[in-house]
Amino acid sequence: MTDQDEIRCQRMLYQSRRRGSKEADMVIGQFAIEFLDEMTPEELDQFEALLQESDPDLMTWVSGLETPPKQHQNSIFQRICNFKNILLNH
Repeated sequence: MTDQDEIRCQRMLYQSRRRGSKEADMVIGQFAIEFLDEMTPEELDQFEALLQESDPDLMTWVSGLETPPKQHQNSIFQRICNFKNILLNH
C-alpha cells in the first residue's frame, strides 16, 4: 500500500467513525475497522462514495426502508447491510 493509499484509508476510517449519529458510527465505523484493510481498490471507491452521503439517507438504505440509488447498489453496500444484520443479532 502506498503512502497515498494509507492516508486515504485513514481518512475513510475517521469519516466512518465520526458520522454524526450513534447508529451510523456503530455500523459504518465498526465495518470500516473490520474490513477497510482488505478492500480492493474498487471497493474502496464504492465505500468512499457511500461516505459522502448523509447519515439519514445512508441508514435508511442500510436498514432497508428505501432502496439506495443505483450507484450505491454494489458489493460494499451489500456487505454493510449484512454486517448491520450481524451486529443486531449479537
